[in-house]
Amino acid sequence: MKRVLTVMEAIGEYLKTLLFDINFNRYISLQIIPLCYISVLILTAGGLLWLIVHGFMDNIWLGFFYLCLSPMLFLLWVSGCRMILELLTVIFRITVQLDEVAVMRESLGEVTALTRPLSRFFQRKPVRPVQSTRQDTPPPTNNRR
Repeated sequence: MKRVLTVMEAIGEYLKTLLFDINFNRYISLQIIPLCYISVLILTAGGLLWLIVHGFMDNIWLGFFYLCLSPMLFLLWVSGCRMILELLTVIFRITVQLDEVAVMRESLGEVTALTRPLSRFFQRKPVRPVQSTRQDTPPPTNNRR
């Protein structure tokens, strides 16, 4: 009984932190993507099985046609869905990393604001370029023969 209460409390915390997060501070999509992929696998297999069964009920040749065609359809559909879900996963992971970079940039801005007065002591003095005089330039050459 105590274990059931602990599990229920954990589920309540999960729902409170993820589902009812109005500011969208956490991403739930990364946790739902595997569930979506499993549902695509199950629904695709079930749909193709239903198509094969009804094909055999209508006509035996139609059933054999669906039976031969279904593995290719399964692979194409599941591969396409997998690519889309992987793309979504990459997009959400990039978003998480960009959030981390934004936090680092804010902290870097705070550090720069604190160290800016000290940077004046460590600046190099600008070096003035040496101006050449007419005596430093070589005479013009005449390349005629």
